[in-house]
Amino acid sequence: ILRAETESQLQEAVAQAASLISLAGHNVRITLENKKDTALDLAHWYVLQRTRAPFERFRDGLTSLGVLDALQRYPLQTKCLFVKAEKGLTATDVENLFEIIYSERGSNAFREECRILAFWQDYLQDAEIENDVSLEDILVFFTGCDSIPALGFSPKPSLEFITHSRFPVANTCENILRIPVHAEYTDFRSDMNFAIRNSPGFGRA
Repeated sequence: ILRAETESQLQEAVAQAASLISLAGHNVRITLENKKDTALDLAHWYVLQRTRAPFERFRDGLTSLGVLDALQRYPLQTKCLFVKAEKGLTATDVENLFEIIYSERGSNAFREECRILAFWQDYLQDAEIENDVSLEDILVFFTGCDSIPALGFSPKPSLEFITHSRFPVANTCENILRIPVHAEYTDFRSDMNFAIRNSPGFGRA
C-alpha cells in the first residue's frame, strides 16, 4: 500500500491485503492521500493489537504466581530462568550435579569407590581444559542435554560405580551415570573417553 503511486496500484495492493484490513477492522476508504496513515494503523494492529490478548493472558498467568513481580524487582537475578547462560560448563558445575551412591561405609567396595571418585574428579578437570572429550559431551552422555537447565535436572543426577564393565553406562531417563572401577587412572580415562566419543547422543544410553 505504501509503495502504490497510482490509483490502480493502490487498489491492487488493497485487494491483496483485504483479509488483513478486514481483521483489523479498518473501515476508512483508502486513498493515495491517507495510505501512510492506513499503513501505520494496520502495522499497529498487526504488531500490538493482534497479539494483545495472548500477551495479557501470559501476563495474568505470571502475576497469579508472583513471577511477574519477581521479574520486575530482580531482572538480573531471574534472567537465567528465561535466557540460556552464555558461560561454559566447569568441572565444578558438573561435579556438583551428582548425588554419589556409595556401598556400605567402611567396606572394601566403599574404599574402592572413594578412590574411583578421585579419578572421576580428575577426569572432569581434564575435560575442562583438554579437547578429547568436553564437559558438554559428558553431560549429553548421561542426560541427553548439553547444558544445565536453569531449574536443574529432575530427577537429580546420581553417580554409581560398576565393576562388571570397563566402560561407563548411562540411563538418560533417570539421569544415572555408572562409572567403571579401574586400577589406574590412565585406563579409567581411556575407557571413559572411548565410550563417550563412540556414543553420541543416546547411542549408549
